[in-house]
Amino acid sequence: MRKLDWIRLAVGLAAVLVLVVTFAGRRAYESLDPEAPPDRVAAQLDAVLSRAMDRYSISGAVAGAIHDAEIIWSTRRGFRTAEGDPVTGHTAFNLGSISKPLTVWTILSLVYHGEIDLDRPVGDYLTRYDIPAGEFDPSGVTIRRLLRHTAGTNIQGYGGYGAHEHQPVDALDLTENFERVGIVREPGTARRYSGGGYVLLQMMAEDVTGQSFDALARVRVLEPLGMTNSGFDPARLDEVSDSFAYYGNRIETLRDVALAAAGGYASADDLERFLLAHLGGQTILSAAMIETAFAPTNPDPAFAMSYTRWRTPSGWLFGHGGNNSTWHGQIYVRPETGDGFYFLTNTTGGAQLDLDLSCAWLSMMESADADRACADALSVARSVGWWAAGFALAALALVYWLAAGIVCGRRVLALRPSGRSRLRLVGRLFVAILAAVLCVGAVWIFYTNSVIWRTETILIDEIPLDEIEGLALSVTSAFAVLFLSLWSSPVRGR
Repeated sequence: MRKLDWIRLAVGLAAVLVLVVTFAGRRAYESLDPEAPPDRVAAQLDAVLSRAMDRYSISGAVAGAIHDAEIIWSTRRGFRTAEGDPVTGHTAFNLGSISKPLTVWTILSLVYHGEIDLDRPVGDYLTRYDIPAGEFDPSGVTIRRLLRHTAGTNIQGYGGYGAHEHQPVDALDLTENFERVGIVREPGTARRYSGGGYVLLQMMAEDVTGQSFDALARVRVLEPLGMTNSGFDPARLDEVSDSFAYYGNRIETLRDVALAAAGGYASADDLERFLLAHLGGQTILSAAMIETAFAPTNPDPAFAMSYTRWRTPSGWLFGHGGNNSTWHGQIYVRPETGDGFYFLTNTTGGAQLDLDLSCAWLSMMESADADRACADALSVARSVGWWAAGFALAALALVYWLAAGIVCGRRVLALRPSGRSRLRLVGRLFVAILAAVLCVGAVWIFYTNSVIWRTETILIDEIPLDEIEGLALSVTSAFAVLFLSLWSSPVRGR
């Protein structure tokens, strides 16, 4: 067999392998039988979590499921420190935006005890901060609308601050000098997720009670529910997990100032108590207050007070996710049936559990809304996988073109390339240098701690990190081979 035939065979087999691996490795989530007994459901969820922790290099995770207001599955996995100390039921994880449901309960406790009115402007209670005057009337920024994200306030979310950064002293400093909270649309006309609105609620609650937000939440919600290792001040908690990058190395945990929006911490044991409180048996809020929290917003009934609302055949399903740098989690409750679910992780790759683990549990809820959300996330992951395959096939095509040309004596690699005409040579070298720059840029994006993996990046659950590894390899390979191909020279006279 000639050398060229061997090259064709090798490249063809590599192309087939790329397609097979891409097809076989397509992301999927396990569908569970809603009629299955609790022990079988627990075993299936346990298996899903085990596979996911291995596949996504998750350092530590906690998760659990509830049925008929009874915990049917509860697990604590991995380690909480770089030294290998194990995750326990008392290990506190950063909640990200799951902090908002805790904030909702804290604010509603003030309403329940008659200290504030849901439909009065938040400015009536704020003493430290004046909402900037502008096109829209601040009197429309009511407490109810802030809780529902319909008050027209800005700033979708906040990042934390590292030790190397200039940091705000408190929420007031944050809103005045770092990211000023204001009104950007007519209050009550649309729902737009606003962490800025929750910072206003945080300052309002502190102004009304004279307590720090952590102390207020502890007295009104956490301690009455038995949540002894949770709160908005990690310094006072006994056991707080470290945070880890995608490849398991410990990284800096950022300091949150927007506590009510994304600065909460909770242990697995405590989070189970919080979910069970949603399902009945708690006394800190009346049933009417809970119904208020779950009531649909106007004009978007798919949401409540920081909860999504998904219809199921057995009642409404309420949920909220949290993605805060390396921290990821999700909670769901269905009060009518006493069902609940949660997971928390301390690792960047833990965001992938929102597809693998959450969607496995959601498959039992038989919700068209949940199925659609999981299908959309699955589609994104598969699309990235096929894009990776496309770049890999392009790289193989270039490899064949270059190798075949060299074997047949039509092209040669040299430090000083030549061409059949000066204009064609200049154009080819310009594109070659551009390919080299793109290759270096891809390496910088995918393989350094500068963009994707840096601590400050908030990697939302829609980003399929596992598939991005394949995309990183194929993109850098394609640009590298393109550079070599364009830098090679045609042999004169051939």
